[in-house]
Amino acid sequence: MYFILNREVLLENLQKVLGPTTTKQNFPILSAVLIAATNSGLNFTTTDLDISIIASQKTDVIEQGRIVIPMKRFLSIVRELPPSEVSLKIVKNNLLISCEQIEFKINTLNPEEFPKIEEEKKTMLIKINPKNLEEMLRLTSFCVGHEDTNYVLGGIFFEIFEDKISLVATDGKRLSFIKKKLPLNQAEIKTKASFILPIKAINELYKLIKDREEDIFLFIKENKVGFDFKDTQFIARPIEGDFPNYSQYIPNINKDKLVINRKKFLFALKRADLLSTIDYQGVKLELKKNQMEVSKNTPQLGETKETINTQYSGPPLEIDFNPQYLIDVLKNLEEEEVGIEFFGADKPAIIRKNDYIYLVLPMKI
Repeated sequence: MYFILNREVLLENLQKVLGPTTTKQNFPILSAVLIAATNSGLNFTTTDLDISIIASQKTDVIEQGRIVIPMKRFLSIVRELPPSEVSLKIVKNNLLISCEQIEFKINTLNPEEFPKIEEEKKTMLIKINPKNLEEMLRLTSFCVGHEDTNYVLGGIFFEIFEDKISLVATDGKRLSFIKKKLPLNQAEIKTKASFILPIKAINELYKLIKDREEDIFLFIKENKVGFDFKDTQFIARPIEGDFPNYSQYIPNINKDKLVINRKKFLFALKRADLLSTIDYQGVKLELKKNQMEVSKNTPQLGETKETINTQYSGPPLEIDFNPQYLIDVLKNLEEEEVGIEFFGADKPAIIRKNDYIYLVLPMKI
């Protein structure tokens, strides 16, 4: 194998596929990148067996071949090279890296031991706007459950049908639901497609789609889910199991809702949260006509109280929440004001906007 590539282009490709190699691995081969040089260019492949990323780069290849290089060491070297042309060549099973007057020779791994990861041949492609998907992931991923919850709650539930895509995440104490229309030039999906993508895959996918302009393509094949970009393919293994019937937990719209400045509410919650401890997490909200009091009292630590002007004409109400559950959603929304529906001190509160719903259960203190 022998090719020459600009250092910035090489670095960009390595950073695209870095994610799967950062998981703590018992097998060195899974902490490495496979570089395949063919007559059509280069493929950079990484995998942890659950997630695989393949980045393609068109370039002239002097000599074809395959090599597997430990990612951490290789990436560290490339980052420190000057912005110039980099020559990569196999010399007696070692990789010779040359850039200007600099040379590195590093040990490689056996390509035959690298898991067989091939670019999927797509049979059914669903076009998705990357800006929409980025927003959908941002507004749902913080609700994903962790180790102590039902394993099917450890990811985001995707559902695609007709001309819409919806995403849902819940940890049993809060729930985020968002729905968007597919691009106008996407044919209607006649057969409903659904899967649960684990949070580890979600985090890697978010990095790849952030700031991307071109449409991306989703494909589902047996026990794999893939997102195809212009020059990158992301493949993940979904979580097996049935996601709960979330719609039954979402109440009808309540007209007596609180309308409040999002940033004022966010900062008030952050200030109150400064007095939170493991044993005393809850923050009290006291709703009165056109104002709300945010307070926190922690024994042996102190107390705080803050009043915010609002629009509210419902009945007086005192309700307690884990402040982090409200902070998470408020910092990810972008609206100047948010509307919050309350149904009682022991009932969930709801934030709705367009096709987005956030439900959060109160705390019992």
